[in-house]
Amino acid sequence: MTADTEQLRRDGHHIEKWSLGWMLLSLAMWAWFGYRYLLDNDREHLAGPEDGRTLVGILALAVIPTIITAATLTYARVLFRLARQTS
Repeated sequence: MTADTEQLRRDGHHIEKWSLGWMLLSLAMWAWFGYRYLLDNDREHLAGPEDGRTLVGILALAVIPTIITAATLTYARVLFRLARQTS
C-alpha cells in the first residue's frame, strides 16, 4: 500500500466522521421541525402568520445540514474509491 493510498483512506475516514456529525445535526433539526409542525397542527385555529414563518425558517435551516451531510458522504465515498483504485 502506498503512502497516497493510506492518505486517501485516512482522509476518507476523517470526512466520514464529519458527515456523521452533520447527520446528527440534521436529524435534530428535522425533529425540531416535526415537533413544531405537530404543535402548530394541535392549535391550528390559533396559528398566526408568525408561526408559519417560523416553520419555514426551521425547514430552511434543516435543509442546509442535510445537503452538507449528503455532500460529505459522497466525498468520503469518492476518496475510498480512489484509494481502492490506487492500491
